[in-house]
Amino acid sequence: MPGEHGNESHLITPADAVERGMNGPKGEGAECPWCGRVLEPRGVLLNGRVAWAAYEPCGCEGEANAAKEAKACELKMREREKKVKLIRSGVKKRYLEATVDTNEAQRYMERFGSDDGRGLYIHGNVGTGKTYLASAMARMFVDAGYSVVLTTTLAMLEGIQDAYGKETSSLDAVLRFASSDVLILDDFGKESASAWSASMIFQIVNYRYEAMRPLIVTSQYDLAGLEKRISRQGEHERARAVVSRLRQMCHTIELSGNDRRRG
Repeated sequence: MPGEHGNESHLITPADAVERGMNGPKGEGAECPWCGRVLEPRGVLLNGRVAWAAYEPCGCEGEANAAKEAKACELKMREREKKVKLIRSGVKKRYLEATVDTNEAQRYMERFGSDDGRGLYIHGNVGTGKTYLASAMARMFVDAGYSVVLTTTLAMLEGIQDAYGKETSSLDAVLRFASSDVLILDDFGKESASAWSASMIFQIVNYRYEAMRPLIVTSQYDLAGLEKRISRQGEHERARAVVSRLRQMCHTIELSGNDRRRG
């Protein structure tokens, strides 16, 4: 098969092998599959001998077109793999092309990793772009190689609850959210209030707080409002504990403006 132009300088030609007194290639060469020109063999050193494993590039138009097609195919495959990773991380199809569109979030991303595990608390009215921004940040984290979980708090709690009685233990389900490199909880405060949900939320927030793992939260409520939401079934102590940790571990971004969904 034809060799690649970028590797040509590292390969040994038949003339090189003769000059070094090494074994030459068997046969005269191979024909270019596009134009039929006979291509000279190329080899690599292997345990003192030459392994003739490739051929010189032809440089013809057919070869160039095939290389372009192969590159385009590779790019499409990478894009497909990237989308699969994003979807597995929790990014919805609507937000696969989302971009970070606030200065505060952009600055956070630029200093990520040098901020003692600090996260973000993003709050604002309905339709101000909270989910869009969270998804855009998830895209950047996934691109950078971090393990990311993006989910609503309601879906997270349902996933943990569904784990009871199954092969995956509730502890394993909790650890999926607690131990990822980046956890993004969307729509915090929309979940039903109960002693169990308050306990699960506290466990996950506290784990990430103590491990200094970043937590990014979006909510319709500011932190004072979130505390009221978590405690509306009497879980005041846990609600205070959760919000206290969020205050310490997260920078705050408030999004304002009209409802983006009303076009």
